[in-house]
Amino acid sequence: MATSEKAPSSENQVRLLIWTVPRSLSTVLSKCLSFVENTKVFFEMYESIFIAPGVKTEDEMANMSEEEQKFLLALREKAHGISAGVDASQCTFQGVKEQLEEAHTGKKFIFSKDFAYAVMDRLESIPKGFRHLFLIRHPLKVFPSWKRSLLPFVPYLSLADDYRLDDLTCFPKGFGYKEVYELFEHVKKELDPEAIIIDADDLLKDPKGILSAVFNDIGLPFDEKILNWEAGDAVIEQWIIPRLYVQVDQLVGFYKNALDSTCFLKPKPLPDRSSLSPDLLPFVDASMPYYQNMYSQRLSASKS
Repeated sequence: MATSEKAPSSENQVRLLIWTVPRSLSTVLSKCLSFVENTKVFFEMYESIFIAPGVKTEDEMANMSEEEQKFLLALREKAHGISAGVDASQCTFQGVKEQLEEAHTGKKFIFSKDFAYAVMDRLESIPKGFRHLFLIRHPLKVFPSWKRSLLPFVPYLSLADDYRLDDLTCFPKGFGYKEVYELFEHVKKELDPEAIIIDADDLLKDPKGILSAVFNDIGLPFDEKILNWEAGDAVIEQWIIPRLYVQVDQLVGFYKNALDSTCFLKPKPLPDRSSLSPDLLPFVDASMPYYQNMYSQRLSASKS
């Protein structure tokens, strides 16, 4: 059986990779975990490489469509002077792996949040010495939210108002769920046989119970004070985050709701299938078996 390899780190340091699908409350979770004492956060560094063709130099912009040029020029104008974040165009899968595996002296908790689909073709780039947490959410909630989240980009890209998610070149072939399930199976077999699954609605219903159970599992002391935090985006100044993502947030407020949060809110009811646009239903139906399999293996809330 595979075992989690010991991290090349200081005594009592905890390392965690959080894998998820888009629109699963992972940014809110990342903000919450940022307030664990002596923490270092890596935010979607692998995904930034996965979509790196969207990061263009001046010469490359000449070969882009008018809509793409309009979007990047708007980004640069809106985000002029932003210094937060790293230049994702200079990143590589191997480079991110090596950065995650560094000692990070003085830090007690190292975590990275990313999307499973970003690494499925580059499994060798997953760093050693980490525990693994998989955050899932019901497909009936994910896909409508995913589509709504991209509507602000419509004026800047060559998308119709009634666009389909699979019109996007970066939309994962397995719709995100196939990839997160297959990564979970790989991790259990090769890296961390005790990999953890949590469900987003469980987290919203009982954040103390779920997070205390997670912390107990990974060997990190749990403090209830992390369950409430200040609104605003100041926290990302401390993150290792692609600068492009900071710029996008400034332009269209992509992370606004998550960054404006101050706590976990109670979950909304599951939407009825009839409320979804018909183009989303094939994604939901294809994803449900993967979601249900992982849901059946999810971590329960701590009762202590």
